[in-house]
Amino acid sequence: MALGGLVGMLDVLFLLIFWTWVVTGALFLRNTFLPRMPIQMTPDAVGLSYEPVRFRSTDGLWLSGWKLTADLQAPWIIICHGLGTNRADLLDVAAALVQAGYNVLTFDFRAHAESQGKVTSFGWREQRDLEGALAFLGSLPDMPERPYGVYGVSMGGAVAIMVAARDERLAAVAVDSIYSDLEESIAHHLKLLYRLPRVPFSLFAGSAYRLRFGVWPRRMSPVSVIGQISPRAVLVVQGDGDPRVPLAQGQALFQAAGEPKDLWVIQGTEHLASLRTDPAAYMRRLVAFFDSFLKHA
Repeated sequence: MALGGLVGMLDVLFLLIFWTWVVTGALFLRNTFLPRMPIQMTPDAVGLSYEPVRFRSTDGLWLSGWKLTADLQAPWIIICHGLGTNRADLLDVAAALVQAGYNVLTFDFRAHAESQGKVTSFGWREQRDLEGALAFLGSLPDMPERPYGVYGVSMGGAVAIMVAARDERLAAVAVDSIYSDLEESIAHHLKLLYRLPRVPFSLFAGSAYRLRFGVWPRRMSPVSVIGQISPRAVLVVQGDGDPRVPLAQGQALFQAAGEPKDLWVIQGTEHLASLRTDPAAYMRRLVAFFDSFLKHA
């Protein structure tokens, strides 16, 4: 083959790879700009008195939340919602925890509902939001010297694991339907939503994430750090029919966690459907977990 022909083929190959990367990156980054779901229900709708609060994430964004107080000497539990929702989405869980005697702080992650921010990083920068919630609780007057609990779903649960792995103030961590590793989750969703194979599209999306957020998505890996939470407690809840977070990811988290730990697999449920399947049983299991590891901490 003539040199000119080889150069021409290399030019075409380069342009093909370049524009595939550009299109994949644009497609991926478009999903970091989410429509804000408005707050459509406040705690008084489920019989709870509450106080609206605002506090800063540890990187300076203003976040909006609700403080729900049962007994000032009782433990506090922080609730972390999932991607694309807001703090009102888990009001039924908040109500059950308050009725069980816990104080609750629930808030909107950055770029959600009434909090500042324009983009979501699917969990990496949102760690600063949960850190801010912990700092806010610590700043309250007459806060008792006792550990907190955290309950998170989907992205919020992944954030909870990442922060709890390095913050011993979180003594009990309950998570539902969370990815084990963001890099793996991105590859899975590219195939699930767009029918794009892992190679080369996962690398293209990962490099776009690196350019946008300054880290490779593999840094956001709950399965890599969950073992550091022990001897504090972890509860992993997972539906066995979840197309977005396959059961194998929940099982991997459980295997990587140290004791005490528990895995609750709910049969026939899809993503975040475990709570709706049997709300009463779900609340009993959640409250029992926190009772075991918070009330006497």
